Amino acid sequence: MGEVYIGTKFTTRFARRRAPDPDARLAELVRACRRMALAGLAPGGAGNASLRSNDGFVVTRTAADLAAVGPEDLVLVLACDVGRAELLVSGLHEPSSESMLHAGIYRARPDVGAVLHGHADTLLARAAGLGLPVTEREQPYGTAALVTEALAALGAHPFLVIREHGFVALGETPEQAWLRIEDVLARLR
Repeated sequence: MGEVYIGTKFTTRFARRRAPDPDARLAELVRACRRMALAGLAPGGAGNASLRSNDGFVVTRTAADLAAVGPEDLVLVLACDVGRAELLVSGLHEPSSESMLHAGIYRARPDVGAVLHGHADTLLARAAGLGLPVTEREQPYGTAALVTEALAALGAHPFLVIREHGFVALGETPEQAWLRIEDVLARLR
């Protein structure tokens, strides 16, 4: 991870200033966040997670501490215009700086219900040897260029390594996405 975090690189418009209503699916997303933090995959707030919803998708807020994330740290993304770098949200905070990446994945992959994004230097270094798809080029985080690069490499894969950055694990549920991370971590050992 060579790039220094400077915050979101898109404009956020708030439709409402309130946290999403808690439910069992959001509790599963919170559990996945905490597992990522405990596994060391979200150093210094560098990870994020999302869940597809009827109205768009729910994502962790920008720079969230995944070890302590709660319902108030979740933001409902109602619309995302990647080309204009603009999001319409309902929440108490700015959404994750990687929200456009999540939006691009949900748009391209109707089979995906959850996205977990984390960081692991060992995984970046050994991805090719594990046969994992890797983006061709490094792109700045939180940008349309990163979305384009990630989608070009992702295809139908459930796991993608983003060159010099991190990874995304996909699933129908946060639990399924987490199990994909566990599988990759076991292969690293």
